[in-house]
Amino acid sequence: MVKKIVELTEEISQSSIAYWKKEELRTNLKNMKKQLDDMDRANKAAVVQEVIEQAKQLLEGNSHEKFIVHAFEAGSNAKALDGALKQVKSLCPRTAAMFFSTDNGKVLCLSSVPKEAVSKGLKANEWVREISRVIDGKGGGKEEAAQATGTRVSSLNEAMTLAKEFAELKLTQ
Repeated sequence: MVKKIVELTEEISQSSIAYWKKEELRTNLKNMKKQLDDMDRANKAAVVQEVIEQAKQLLEGNSHEKFIVHAFEAGSNAKALDGALKQVKSLCPRTAAMFFSTDNGKVLCLSSVPKEAVSKGLKANEWVREISRVIDGKGGGKEEAAQATGTRVSSLNEAMTLAKEFAELKLTQ
């Protein structure tokens, strides 16, 4: 819709109509674009809130786990996954977490590892690098926080299994 509004605005600028009419049409299109942007922002904020609530529920039953690997339905909203990781840090500060989401042919992955787990051998950048191959993507970060994106959505379950195995291996050595 936004693309169509931009195209119409260009078309109006090129057309041979009265200046006042051009301005009126441009103003109407600008208002429509603003409404679409506001709706998009509200939808993204709702997704963030929903994912945070789901993360809280997930953590209630797993507060003593060494690590959590989970897929949320957050689309390509990295803020939603980041919000979920912040819940892990505040509610389960000793738990490492890797969260996934998919949207339009992309896989998004964010991970967070507490210092205690880093000292045991689990590093977020290595964890992400391990699953990057499976999702046909790339990623990076630091020992305590990292992220990756990939294009092979069909391999999400395989990536999650690999992430669990990798974390288990590192934390039980």
